[in-house]
Amino acid sequence: MSFDEFVGEVERRAGVSREDAERASVPVLQELCDRLTGDEARDLLAQLPYRLKTALIVNPSPLRISRDEFIARVARELEIPAEEAHTRIRAVFATLRQAVLWGAFEDVLEQLDPDYADLLA
Repeated sequence: MSFDEFVGEVERRAGVSREDAERASVPVLQELCDRLTGDEARDLLAQLPYRLKTALIVNPSPLRISRDEFIARVARELEIPAEEAHTRIRAVFATLRQAVLWGAFEDVLEQLDPDYADLLA
């Protein structure tokens, strides 16, 4: 999947402008990578479009944050209400699921707490 296709899918799924979809993609993916082990984050990023993977930083050890804190961090970064952040996170995650191989996405799921489930649905 190309960068333009990725952002276009986020735009469609979140019902936001292309600019807002692009602006949401990097912070959501960065927060996700921050939650993953370095190896899993690198495996995931390897399957993303160049423009996304080069915008993200892999941290050596995962942060342990709740689903609510994840949403709050994205909301703060994007300067939007938590409800809107929730919608954009779901759109990015759904697009991510489409963009990468199932095995890579399954590895991500294994590292997230069960309370993240509604973000992944």
